[in-house]
Amino acid sequence: MARAVATGISALTDDLLTTHILSNISFRDVVRSSLVSHRWRYLWKKLPFVIFCCQDFENQTDNKIEAIIEKALLHHDGRLCCLDVEIAMDDPKTANINNWIRLAAEKKVERMHLYISYRDPERRLDASSVVELGDSVFSCENLTAIIAKFINLPQILTDLGAFRFLKTLYCDAIFNMDDAMFEGFMALCPHLQNLGIRGCLGLKHLNIRFPNLKYLDLGILSRDTSLQVACPLLTEICLMDYEQYQGLRLLQGISSSESVTIINLQNYTRGNAINPGLPSISVLNGFPRLELLKIHGPCFKDMISDEISIAELTLPNLKMVHAHIGQYKGGQSVKFLGFLLRNCPLTVIRILLTKDCHGIIQNKFLDLKKEFPKSRLSIDTRRRPMKWDELCQSCDKYIEYL
Repeated sequence: MARAVATGISALTDDLLTTHILSNISFRDVVRSSLVSHRWRYLWKKLPFVIFCCQDFENQTDNKIEAIIEKALLHHDGRLCCLDVEIAMDDPKTANINNWIRLAAEKKVERMHLYISYRDPERRLDASSVVELGDSVFSCENLTAIIAKFINLPQILTDLGAFRFLKTLYCDAIFNMDDAMFEGFMALCPHLQNLGIRGCLGLKHLNIRFPNLKYLDLGILSRDTSLQVACPLLTEICLMDYEQYQGLRLLQGISSSESVTIINLQNYTRGNAINPGLPSISVLNGFPRLELLKIHGPCFKDMISDEISIAELTLPNLKMVHAHIGQYKGGQSVKFLGFLLRNCPLTVIRILLTKDCHGIIQNKFLDLKKEFPKSRLSIDTRRRPMKWDELCQSCDKYIEYL
């Protein structure tokens, strides 16, 4: 009798099933998939991307959550490319995260994303309630990326050979991060290419020196934080702050800016006062190769105090501006974008006006639209505020089209 030929999903190899299908769903659904057939029963052990999310443990106790994660890592017998733990517990501080990392290190884990929050949405993590990361992280010698959020890091041991392959480091709300710890990380990460630091208020003198760094993301730092950046290959900068002008003040500390082509400014301040002693938008002149400028939030009224600062701009290579405008009166934004259209012939501007944008401002932008062709100025009005990720994706696709 002729042997049945596998068709459809049954014809896929184990490698394709684990890498392109099972790795893109939650761990709970992966376990459920083991009931599909005898062949699928142990596929979960070979997942290159192991993802634990809040939905996997909605009705589980903390002890049960720890047991499930530990058992899953203990029995994993394939190549572990990524360990993603983003869960909620009754008491995050008790999580045995260091044991999970030791098990992942034995599987030669390459990327880690760690974030453990409170199950109760009313409770907020602070320095006394976050997970303490031990020296186990230094045993992960194959790591190329670390994303840590609301986790206290261990003190750096510079005699260890860890992180020599690390290319991406993102620290969000690391309460015990200080200048000495950051200096230690720099010594351990000679090949770092992407660096993100947000909410690390313990940093006072941030001196960033990575010869291969290409992407820098800074935000929500202390008002007194000083910044010095010497990265000759730096091409993209993202700055997000809740304080007026801080993003522009940080830009002043970036030297060797000849290579920077993309600047992303996000500002969520709601203040109305203008401090003339702080930098104006003309600080962008320090980036002569700037090609793409993304602005989100009420940056315009905070950064552009008068028409003089606008007239001081000289951006000969600026090709595109993406602006997200809403929830505030942005009269200066009309002058700023109009100036760029009139004085930068290569510049294309895309504007997103959310429904909460002031009506008078909307009318001014529509008048500006009549002055320039659609190929140079496009205005999108939406019923809901667009998420920043959606805005960036739309911008990136347009850049590829150009």
